[in-house]
Amino acid sequence: MIVDNRGKVGFLLIFDMDGTLIDSEQSIVRCFRESAGKFGYDVGDISQYIGVLKLTQILVKHGVRAKDLPEVMKSYRDCYLGTFASDTKPIGNSPLVLKQLQDKNELGILTLKNLELTLEITKRYFPGVDFRYIVCGDRPIENKVEGLKMIMEESGKDPDHIFYIGDRASDVKSAKEAGIEPIWVSFGLGKISDFDSVTDFPIANSFDDLLEMFSSRT
Repeated sequence: MIVDNRGKVGFLLIFDMDGTLIDSEQSIVRCFRESAGKFGYDVGDISQYIGVLKLTQILVKHGVRAKDLPEVMKSYRDCYLGTFASDTKPIGNSPLVLKQLQDKNELGILTLKNLELTLEITKRYFPGVDFRYIVCGDRPIENKVEGLKMIMEESGKDPDHIFYIGDRASDVKSAKEAGIEPIWVSFGLGKISDFDSVTDFPIANSFDDLLEMFSSRT
């Protein structure tokens, strides 16, 4: 049995958001196109970058000028906050499983989303779930490796007891670079073909798989 330095049994489970906790691709793409379009930009298909790059990085990559970034992002946040409930939903039975997982583990979120959006999503879709650590793209981080290290430092937990759970090959890579174990979920935006080498990490095909993984570890 593993006990952390606050006496709580279990692990620290850090979750990616888009494609892992929530199915949000339609909301993001819709609001992104609408907001950029107001300023004369056609951003095209951004699906491959969701959860991989910050939204401001995606905008720059698609030719949005620095002077327009603040207004485009404000328009995006307004669009998303006002309409995300129309085409965003939690993945599978994630709300139920997270409540079970938090009985013996601590939970966290690392996402490149804005904090305001993240808190609205957790309040709507995951009531009663305590995400003790939340690091978002508007914190001073350049990438997810820095975000994971920030959570690791804040938690004070042994890296051997920390997992990052995400749907992108970049999430797996980020976890390994940060010195913690990744778990890849096959039901998100990423594909097994995105990996360059043999998969040497656990794979979860559902939230029930995650529950079983950590029930067997404690």
